[in-house]
Amino acid sequence: MASYRDDVLVLKRRPYRDHDALLTLFSRQHGKIAAVAKGVRRPQHKMAGALQPLSWSEVALYHGRSTLDTVTEAQLRQGYWRIAEELERFSWALVLVDVLDQLWPEREPSPTSFDWMAGAMEALHAGRSPSSVGLAAGFRLLSIAGFLPDMERCSACETALTAGPVTMDVADGQVLCPACGVSQGAAQRIRLGSLRSLQYWLKDQPQRLGRAVVTGPMKGELQHLFFQYVLHVTAKPLKSYQFLQNLDRMAHGPEGGKHTDY
Repeated sequence: MASYRDDVLVLKRRPYRDHDALLTLFSRQHGKIAAVAKGVRRPQHKMAGALQPLSWSEVALYHGRSTLDTVTEAQLRQGYWRIAEELERFSWALVLVDVLDQLWPEREPSPTSFDWMAGAMEALHAGRSPSSVGLAAGFRLLSIAGFLPDMERCSACETALTAGPVTMDVADGQVLCPACGVSQGAAQRIRLGSLRSLQYWLKDQPQRLGRAVVTGPMKGELQHLFFQYVLHVTAKPLKSYQFLQNLDRMAHGPEGGKHTDY
């Protein structure tokens, strides 16, 4: 039994009992934590503002015999309230929350993932391109978790990827040059410009998220590829992706935009 302090990102919150809340937190030093905040749903509770979803807070927790830690103190460091003001921003934030929640088991520390998630929340809060922020951070989280292959060289012949189209074999974890990818009939192919954007994102820094923007066909290719990887890793569609897909249908009609389905 022990008490400890950490910076956390509040990923999810749901009602529990009369006035409590169950929280999914992602902490800098302790990884993902399931916790309970007792009485936090009472009017004017002192911790209420610091434990809202999509916020960064410094918390004190008690780890006892229960599978749930107990939040005993919480101080808001940054509330990303502007994210909820625009549906596309909010939907990409939910996608990243789901990806982080699905990829990491409880209590597996990943300070780098914390920094990328915090950087994504800050970029969305600042109004940068939601899809570019979401895709860049999402691919980086997949990479940190070990689910992306080397994007610089062909997985078969090991030559540098200098021409397109490039074949992305998600199921086998391969990236193939035009020559080696000829026989991969069903695999997705992306243009060289899309690969260059992905390579840039994987070398970028969290504070620069959303500064390199993709639009049009490249955005469609990379969005489709990202969710193919997520589906392969999690083995189930994300609810947040379905929400994002509905937004796409609202913008582009019943058929949606290109490359929007899993």
